[in-house]
Amino acid sequence: MGKTITHFDLKIRYQVYRFFADNCRAPAFQDIADLLNTESEKVRVSFHKLHERHMLFLEPGSDSIRIANPFSAIPTNFKVLSGNKSWWANCAWDSLGIPAALNIDVLIEANFPDLDDAVELHVDHGKVDNEQLYIYFPLPFRHWYDDLIYT
Repeated sequence: MGKTITHFDLKIRYQVYRFFADNCRAPAFQDIADLLNTESEKVRVSFHKLHERHMLFLEPGSDSIRIANPFSAIPTNFKVLSGNKSWWANCAWDSLGIPAALNIDVLIEANFPDLDDAVELHVDHGKVDNEQLYIYFPLPFRHWYDDLIYT
């Protein structure tokens, strides 16, 4: 399955997540190279190695991060807000993953094509306020990476 993941690659992955958390957007490989004062080409290669191992998901045919689960680099139907920060989540599951990963309280705004109104959830100290809602996964996990963008 491609090249071996190194300590450097894991350091890059950590910095990608830290950047997403702090800046509410995906970093470019140059952002991470600048942060670590390292060669940008090494970081670009690392992005691709992490993508091969499903540790990041790049935009098809590019060096740009599309997904670093639970974060999405593009607007989705799942917005997660905390204080003056907001992030996009890839799906309902990931919208719960952001507050879990960052250990923060959030408001989740979810829009579903078959509902007229947005669904709002609050996560306070790790507890979701509305236990009447369910997340349904119509596709088994083993098929998520068949086409991650549309899963």
